Amino acid sequence: MRKVVCALAAILAAAVLSGCEKLDRNMYDNPAFRPQEEPVRLAPASSVPTKGVEHVPLPGSPAAASMKNPEKISDFTLLTGKELFHIYCTPCHGASGKGDGPVAKKFVPTPADISATGHAAHHPEGDLYAVVTHGKDGMPSFRSDLVSRERWLIVAYVRTLR
Repeated sequence: MRKVVCALAAILAAAVLSGCEKLDRNMYDNPAFRPQEEPVRLAPASSVPTKGVEHVPLPGSPAAASMKNPEKISDFTLLTGKELFHIYCTPCHGASGKGDGPVAKKFVPTPADISATGHAAHHPEGDLYAVVTHGKDGMPSFRSDLVSRERWLIVAYVRTLR
């Protein structure tokens, strides 16, 4: 009798435990994303932003061109902008902003030259801010990675590149 009870307990345990992998489907239903593709993070329909709604015009628009950097430029803010630039921008644009970063060769089209002699020289700072916020062409959006102040500090540092 004892052997029968043990056998039934073993069969019951095997049946119960075999279904455990189906309880938590996160590992099995994990969505895949392509390189340079941002996952879709939709907020619940009735949610309210905790930081307010930030309205940044699209790159190339007159509203974006008219935006001015609200940050006071100092050695500290430029140093902070430089650190952020090296974290977020250098892999593609390179340390000098010439578009020659370590991963730039893999992109088509290649990243823009954002140095003072390149593409950024022809755009107002508000337009550069809009590009960092929304992304453009192959460049991803950094709106979810950087707060507004950090994006402005990067724009201020880009203006110092030679």
